[in-house]
Amino acid sequence: MDLMNFFLNLVVPPAGLVVLAFAWPSLVFLTACDWVLHTIYSDKMEGKVVVITGASSGIGEQIAYQYAKRRTNLVLVARREERLRSIRDKARSMGAKNVSIMAADVVKEEDCKRFIDETINQYGQLDHLVNNASLGHSFLFEEAGDTSEFAHMM
Repeated sequence: MDLMNFFLNLVVPPAGLVVLAFAWPSLVFLTACDWVLHTIYSDKMEGKVVVITGASSGIGEQIAYQYAKRRTNLVLVARREERLRSIRDKARSMGAKNVSIMAADVVKEEDCKRFIDETINQYGQLDHLVNNASLGHSFLFEEAGDTSEFAHMM
């Protein structure tokens, strides 16, 4: 027990001070660098117009909430308009300035043109486009007989 007390009383405090003497300045320097970089390179999102496709569930829904916290103007696009209504309400409560919803299928080119045109007509600009929705087929590349489907999926 005496050896343990000796170790705890005489070795640990000086060792802790030595570690603190070297670690604290480094921590202060890294914190200052982080603050400077964040201040210089932060993207001011407030008031920007963001279109998010596939916003009715999953990743698109969570992206909408993250942009809402940054006080952006959101345009939520998905095929399920009824689901977008609840997401719109939650995004507004999280801080989004304006939230518009549009039912559209990104597979159809005319729907894509429509929601982009409506966004620009409503807000006068489009700052960010988050292409979250897509169309996918499950097959191996080697099994693809008709490659004309590739352009449709992309």
